[in-house]
Amino acid sequence: MTTPDRPGDDDPGRGRRLGLDVGTVRIGVALSDPDGILATPLETVAAEKGSGRRPGSEFPRIIELVEENFVVEVVVGLPVTLRSRTTESTVRAENYAAALRDALGTVPVRLVDERMSTVAATGAMRASGVSERKGRSRIDQAAAVHILQGWLDARSARNRVSDQ
Repeated sequence: MTTPDRPGDDDPGRGRRLGLDVGTVRIGVALSDPDGILATPLETVAAEKGSGRRPGSEFPRIIELVEENFVVEVVVGLPVTLRSRTTESTVRAENYAAALRDALGTVPVRLVDERMSTVAATGAMRASGVSERKGRSRIDQAAAVHILQGWLDARSARNRVSDQ
């Protein structure tokens, strides 16, 4: 299994980041502000199962979002069990991230531990009065926000430490 990435010295600097919650049915997408402080929901893209290691027909839309938003870094949620075991979803996310790296070239693609992101997103949606059934696509976006915001917060904390 791939080890999740952490913000580091190879940080691309100021610019928007795109967060992805890659699922078998939908891909939640979140976008940060240009300063990399706040993640907000962007959209939900219908996922179409790819063949083997290749992503489905939604892949060009993800690349289009990276290009039209001048994204400097992509953060993909890496689903692992609470005991850090690999699942079919883990392999799908790893393959998706690898395909994005190949397609984007110079834009870094990071894998981030996404344990509990959908649970946290579902809880937040329920607390705001949105039913799980009615808000499925928004739950995927909220999970992507959770993944991306965690990365942004870790990046900010690391930058504060290195500035001291």
